[in-house]
Amino acid sequence: MAKTASTPANRRVSAHAAPREPHVSLGIAAAVYFAVALLYFLPAFLPDRHIFGTDYLAGGYFFYQFISERLASGELPKWVPYVFGGLPLFANPGSTYYPIHLLADALLPISKVFPTVFWFQFGMAGLGMYLLSVELGCRRWIALVAGFAFQFTGITMSWVYAGHDGRVIVASLAPLFFFFMHRGIRAGGIAPFVGAAATLAFALLSFQIQNAYYLLLAAAIWAVFCLVHFGIVRRPALLGKRVALGLGAVALGFVIAAVNFLPFLDYVPESPRGEEGGRGYEYSVSYSMPPGELVSLAVPEHVGASVSDMQGRPLFPQYRGDNPFKLHTEYVGAFVMVLLALGFYYSRRDRYWLFFAGLSLFFLTIAFGGHTPLYRLYYAILPGTQRFRAPSLSFFVVSFSLVAMAALTLERIATLRAERLLQRSGTKGEAAELDRFVWIVGAVIALALLGALLTAGAGPTQPGTPTIAGGWMRFAIFAGLLSGVLWLWLRDRLTFPVVLILLALVTLGDLWVISRRFLHTVPPPEEMFAPDDVISFLQRDPEPFRVWAFPFPQPWRSAGAYGGNYPMLHRIEQVGGEHGNQLQRWNEYLGAGTATYIDWHNFVVDAGIVDTADGQAIAFNTVPGFLEAANVRYIVSMAPLVHPALREVHRGSALVYEHTQALPRVYLVPTAVSVPEGRMVEAMRSGSWDPRSTAFVPPSAEVQLPNTPLEGGAELVEHTPDRVVVRTRASRPALLVLADNYYQDWTATVNEQDVPVVLTNHTFRGVMVPEGESVVTFRFQPRDFYIGFAIYVAGFAFLALYGLFLLVM
Repeated sequence: MAKTASTPANRRVSAHAAPREPHVSLGIAAAVYFAVALLYFLPAFLPDRHIFGTDYLAGGYFFYQFISERLASGELPKWVPYVFGGLPLFANPGSTYYPIHLLADALLPISKVFPTVFWFQFGMAGLGMYLLSVELGCRRWIALVAGFAFQFTGITMSWVYAGHDGRVIVASLAPLFFFFMHRGIRAGGIAPFVGAAATLAFALLSFQIQNAYYLLLAAAIWAVFCLVHFGIVRRPALLGKRVALGLGAVALGFVIAAVNFLPFLDYVPESPRGEEGGRGYEYSVSYSMPPGELVSLAVPEHVGASVSDMQGRPLFPQYRGDNPFKLHTEYVGAFVMVLLALGFYYSRRDRYWLFFAGLSLFFLTIAFGGHTPLYRLYYAILPGTQRFRAPSLSFFVVSFSLVAMAALTLERIATLRAERLLQRSGTKGEAAELDRFVWIVGAVIALALLGALLTAGAGPTQPGTPTIAGGWMRFAIFAGLLSGVLWLWLRDRLTFPVVLILLALVTLGDLWVISRRFLHTVPPPEEMFAPDDVISFLQRDPEPFRVWAFPFPQPWRSAGAYGGNYPMLHRIEQVGGEHGNQLQRWNEYLGAGTATYIDWHNFVVDAGIVDTADGQAIAFNTVPGFLEAANVRYIVSMAPLVHPALREVHRGSALVYEHTQALPRVYLVPTAVSVPEGRMVEAMRSGSWDPRSTAFVPPSAEVQLPNTPLEGGAELVEHTPDRVVVRTRASRPALLVLADNYYQDWTATVNEQDVPVVLTNHTFRGVMVPEGESVVTFRFQPRDFYIGFAIYVAGFAFLALYGLFLLVM
């Protein structure tokens, strides 16, 4: 019965057969999508509220505050000194240079930047899906509903709960990227490929590398399909032009994103994820999607989730999967699931539908990760896969494909209906079509009702928590409503405006019920992150120092094993923090783990519970020299500690201990021992290392110091993120040690003369200073970052000029 539609134009011929159908213009569609997105995120824009996100509130917000302040002072943010001993911002710049982020940062309080980015992205998600659906030949009213289905699809909406703006940016731009690639390959011309380049640049500027990788992989498969579908592969000259334009678009997208990627390429070998061959297969398949969680496409309550409201009440039944926790859902809604079932009959010969079916299956095998042997093949042949983890992130391509399939199926049903109205086909054929429709949607609803019956009473829940059976029943209700609207439309009982309104409302209502569970707000930052008693105590010390949030049994202001970035807001530097791509040398200095980046084995040795006069406490030792050399002056703990060098100095919401043997941030060392870089930690661990008297440097540094007594000292004069000034006084040549992380882009001058910065004690900076008084100035000058920023500005200037050229032509 179904016939293949070979081009978008062929579909539009049938669309014109129904003059009563509503015409939804691009402008109206855009206004509706952005209005609905604004309504959804409105709670986060209220003056006394702040959007919630687990990772965002633990780490991201403080980085964005830091970035905003640096930009406001006229400085490009480059080095972040407050976490993990200091690290370059481009180690994980997030969406710093994403244009919407920069614009919102310039116009709004920093607390409103995140919801602004989300508002824009979900508006663009709907608009992109609308454009792609129309490009594929769908009627505009069908494209409008498809836009809603993708705009509120579960996987992207649920990423809001964790505050993963980068993932949302990439996923929400997927339909627009596919639209531009299809338009460019189908129609030719430069403009669509420039649009593809701009879209890709926006996606890459999110710096969600893994999601961008999956988007590019999906787009490459899409491009090959389009070249074959339109017969361009049989026309060598045309094929060469299209391929060149497509590759040029991808190259231009990366060029515009050079501000992130150019300096990051230098950083990769220094990161914990830059190890040759990655961190191993088990690491790469961590957070794979268990196949059993596919049921979440229709009933996320069946699997559950680790999501609670701000009062701690669970919003789903307890998560019952294989991963440690689950903060997202794969829910796609009744619109997609009902039309997916119908598509196996109505769209089984449609090339586009078959393509998206194949694409969804392929990416489903990626999302399954270690749960399928296929991932070992991907791990071996797909470049970059070895350095990723959480393959389940690729599921956004599955959701996107399923929405596209739903739109194509609804278009096919609309075409058949229009042909029936024009041709007045016989009642037998009409009855057969309607019978098949009833049987298919009836089976979907019956399965949902059966699921509700079989799971009645299953799973322990708290009062008010959705039940598993309730989830099945909810899906059955929305599937029934959607099927009823389509049935009445097919029977000519509803007019087109009514059909459009009802389909839109049912689709939005269905997805809204689930997605809304992932949007929460908290008090504003000035209230939520106000200095507590510990911060107030630490701020009394005017000298630079580091704080260690003792990780056992849990760190102060806990956000994981390393604590959160809360102290960063108050200009207090930490040994740990929340980041995920810190310098590997720092991890190794603290004690790099196998299952985790840091297991603290250089800071915590022989730990155990002991009895004291005040009760039980944690007694521990540390490898000599490590804690002292890192300028760890204070340890904040949620439990009493026992250590010979610790002295309790504050007791309140947490315990604060002063480390009485901590070295200052800068100091002079009389002796330097040459040790290969890869063996420094081993040398420092062997024996009793005294960092006051001995420093370890690589052989290439060629540091030679006289074997005579040293008198003098070092004074920190200025300590800003990108500039450090030290005044020294030495009785003979010595090595100045700055206990901040070394990185290749740090330069130094001694008395205004350039000198090399020496990697010292595995991770710190050192500089040779002469006899007498000297002024040493360290500057962070990342050359590749400056080049990348210039290219970034030039790239957007080109896009602006090209857009202006199109407007005036």
